[in-house]
Amino acid sequence: MSGSEIQAGEAALQFARGEMPVLVSIEEEFASSRPLAGARIAGCLHLTKETGVLIELLHACGADIAWTGGDEVSTQDEIAAALRGRGIAIYGKRGMTTDEVEAEIGATFAHHEGGPTIIIDNGARLIKMAIEAPEACPALVFATEKTTEGCAELREISHADPLRLPVFLVNDVTTKWEVDNTYGTGQSTIDGIIRATGKLLAGKAFLVCGYGHVGRGVAMRAAGQGARVMVCCRTAATAIRATLDGFQVLPLEDAIARADILCTATGRPDIVRAEHLALAKDGITLANTGHSVTEIDVTALERVARDTTDLTGLIRRYTMADGRKIHLLGRGGLINLAAATGNPSEVMDVTFANQALSVLQAAARPSLSPGIYEVSEEQDESVAIRKLIAMNVRCDARMPEAGGMA
Repeated sequence: MSGSEIQAGEAALQFARGEMPVLVSIEEEFASSRPLAGARIAGCLHLTKETGVLIELLHACGADIAWTGGDEVSTQDEIAAALRGRGIAIYGKRGMTTDEVEAEIGATFAHHEGGPTIIIDNGARLIKMAIEAPEACPALVFATEKTTEGCAELREISHADPLRLPVFLVNDVTTKWEVDNTYGTGQSTIDGIIRATGKLLAGKAFLVCGYGHVGRGVAMRAAGQGARVMVCCRTAATAIRATLDGFQVLPLEDAIARADILCTATGRPDIVRAEHLALAKDGITLANTGHSVTEIDVTALERVARDTTDLTGLIRRYTMADGRKIHLLGRGGLINLAAATGNPSEVMDVTFANQALSVLQAAARPSLSPGIYEVSEEQDESVAIRKLIAMNVRCDARMPEAGGMA
């Protein structure tokens, strides 16, 4: 941990704070009373400068924190260095193997003597550890989960066997879906693909696998760059939506033969499999922006390729037996974090505001019953109002004056 790395991290955090007025306002509102004093937080969430601002807020409110980025490519080492310099326990680094990622998640979970009292999760990795080994965290009060697929998995778990801890799902609200997933990830994904490849998107056949909020955002931004966008959908409802949004909907086996660029955005594993790779267009570029790093079956790709070449640190070329070339970006990890810097700070300002308010409000409730908790419409509206005030935008709804946050 060098001084220059800490300095770079501090500068990045300072810049992000300037772009995240809602989160800063929440810190100013709560920090003096230190409502998280005594709390032991275990966090598993991409360690970007924006996450660093959230960690600063939690730390200022009194929490003792252990944190990991939770995947192979998203940790920004300068941010980790700056936070470690403040006495916050950070596990992991950029460029880890999958096994190393799992080890660092386990170390984060086990960091505090007596286990964590609060879990802040991204993909339910820590929460599932708590469910499987409750004796390791006997003082756990509640947890939060912020991803679409993590929330869906926890709902499935709770239907099969009632949860033994309170879990707040902070994904399924308008401010998260629209601001973060659609506009934030849509932009940062295209940013990552262009940074990694330098490709001109105008005129390219661009295939998006999945048409949830993220897939829709990627399709919109690719079309805005002049790409000819195709979409593969898992359900008829999303296929209708994509069609009415003006995109061509095709089965994956048909679309991949036409695509110059393919981007997965489903959050589910094994979307692009060996049978699809056999049909891929020569020269295709594969990228992933879904939560799962296994959306593209890289193991199958390596198995069927006759040769592999690293063209850059972000582009690996696979040559097939028939001479076709397939280019994989960022080892199949999240391209907006592997090649770019993730979602814009202004976007994460909204997402993390809901995260922070959920943690602070739950911590103020002495005894929560086990089960699933949703973010209220009132909180969602409050976050939207805070953001509009920060943007100096007014709508027809009654809003407070700019001098005071809602």
